Amino acid sequence: MNLSLRYPFTATFFLFLALFCSQKELPSDAEIREAVYGKDAGQVVRVLGQKQINLDETPEMETLVLFQSGTSEVLAAFRKEGSSWTFLWKLEYFLQNLGPMFYDAKLKSWVSGSAPGKEKVTFAGDCLRRIVVAELPGDNFNSVFIEVLAEEPPLGLFSVPMGYRKGKKIWDGFQLKEHEELKRSKRVDFEYSAKDKSFRIFPTNPNFSQEFVFNGWEMIANLPMQPVPSFVSLEVTPKFEIGKESQVTLQLKNRGNYVSLAYLSLSFPEAGSVRLPGETQGVRLYKKGDIVYNIVSNKKIPADYPLLEVTKEGWANNFRYGVKFFYTPKESVTPKILFRSTYKFYHEIVSIPNQFSIAPFERDQQGFPSYLLGAPAN
Repeated sequence: MNLSLRYPFTATFFLFLALFCSQKELPSDAEIREAVYGKDAGQVVRVLGQKQINLDETPEMETLVLFQSGTSEVLAAFRKEGSSWTFLWKLEYFLQNLGPMFYDAKLKSWVSGSAPGKEKVTFAGDCLRRIVVAELPGDNFNSVFIEVLAEEPPLGLFSVPMGYRKGKKIWDGFQLKEHEELKRSKRVDFEYSAKDKSFRIFPTNPNFSQEFVFNGWEMIANLPMQPVPSFVSLEVTPKFEIGKESQVTLQLKNRGNYVSLAYLSLSFPEAGSVRLPGETQGVRLYKKGDIVYNIVSNKKIPADYPLLEVTKEGWANNFRYGVKFFYTPKESVTPKILFRSTYKFYHEIVSIPNQFSIAPFERDQQGFPSYLLGAPAN
């Protein structure tokens, strides 16, 4: 039955309603320009596409807007609050006056123009070739993954993946510039696994295909014989108060491969008081003044602050492990706690994070890069 013929007024009304609602879900060019560049900016904004989706823990939906302005191509996130739009974050890339481009699989290169017989993807630009929004493990919201086109000698024109969670970078494909297959193909293709909530680069090439998993801070290459201890949750009961003891429970999951022996280290630079709950197998507490090993100076040193070290044996893929201790803050109700993991790969000590990590890290008193383990919000 053709509804538009029987009820022309109703069809027209719903068409008007759809157009009206779609316009309300997109900030105006002036709002976009002012939010991203400031009130005095004179750039012309040309919107290429938009997508409404949840991008953080709040229940309200966010709107992703892809636009070009001057020599830039920008993906920006906004949230509607009442009658106005709140600007959240942006990803901005230099356009290089590329114009329409497509990847020729036979030539293994990027070519000017449109792919024969194919329309351009609606939510894509000249520089941001592909935009994927997907959930990461432990999240009930979406992160943003893009394929970025770049040009650098001697590679020429190539593309790599980039990942952002709540606007913060968690995956940097430019670290793959020296990859043998990228040099040959000029493209790091990727695909998302909804089942594993992971990404795979070069998915059709068995020689170079590589999975990347999220460990709570950044995307980590899932290598053979490597564990990937990943953050699940941090519970503090009762909430931290200076001078008062709280029970802290850290839950981790190995999103990598089976490991026979791994070490998990928690450091407390603010020198609060740490206590273990009675008999705790495989967990050792080093207090201030105890002797610890420093990897930078390659010698033993007295500890400046408490260190809790867990020896975890036989940790299989996707199995959880919990670390429980009591902590009394000395300086802050949001104390700084550093976390890292190490394991032995033949005769080499491998740590996560390391000097190549893109997530913010600090070096602990032993010289190892460590993630900041933030206390949950009160």
